[in-house]
Amino acid sequence: MRVINNGLRKGLITTLALNAALVAVHAQADEAATTDDSIWGETTDITFGLGAGYAPRYLGSKNYTSSLQPLLRIERGIFFLDFEDGLGVQWQSNSGFSASASLGYDYGRATGNSDYRYGSDKLKGMGDVNGATVMNLNAAQKITSWLSLNAQAQLRMGGEKRGNSYALGLESTLVNTTHDQLTWGVEAHAGDGRFNQTYFGVTPAQSMTSRFGTFKADQGIYAYSTELSWLHTFDKHWSTVAGVEVTHYTDQVRNSPIVTKDTGATSYVGVNYTF
Repeated sequence: MRVINNGLRKGLITTLALNAALVAVHAQADEAATTDDSIWGETTDITFGLGAGYAPRYLGSKNYTSSLQPLLRIERGIFFLDFEDGLGVQWQSNSGFSASASLGYDYGRATGNSDYRYGSDKLKGMGDVNGATVMNLNAAQKITSWLSLNAQAQLRMGGEKRGNSYALGLESTLVNTTHDQLTWGVEAHAGDGRFNQTYFGVTPAQSMTSRFGTFKADQGIYAYSTELSWLHTFDKHWSTVAGVEVTHYTDQVRNSPIVTKDTGATSYVGVNYTF
């Protein structure tokens, strides 16, 4: 199952993709744990790692930044604690359906270059998008042995009233051997009116204090993305991941003055250790 969340840190898509690979490493362990009679499981699996990525400074930015991201995931039975997704529960059936729910945090966006979240000096005068507590909901259904349908939602629970975001996509396993897994996926990303306005809109008040003209972003699909990732497992402890994701913004938001590039790419590499 692919774990998704939006807008948590600088280099979001990088961390997101690395987390996806992290979960893939645990796929067999998850299935064994969730079919056990006890929801608490019998063992605790811990994975930590380090990822490096090169990504836009914020959604729609033409300026890029490189970053290092620590990774951590602890699992026992149906429960997990994840560096990005927070504390949650997960479930997987023998029919190929899987789901998870977790309570996490959205770090928002800064009006300056930031070392830990989205942000750029180009947004001066726009005001910070403050952090918010969010509920991450994920579901996936295997259609065939090599194709799955994935859906995600990130719902604002408290803090900044930044709205809710959603994603729906397909993921195909192109290569699946003992040591290598090559996957390719496509997704549509949507937001409600508040989410799209928060991250792509410019209010009259923001226009007066920044260099941008006003722009109202309505609800709907704001981007499509495609991602190719490669996971290599050396043994039961060590694995590496590498990939690239390309995001294209739709007419819904690309006329926004803060969207300075309607197509952006993120590249990433990472190494994980499980014990």
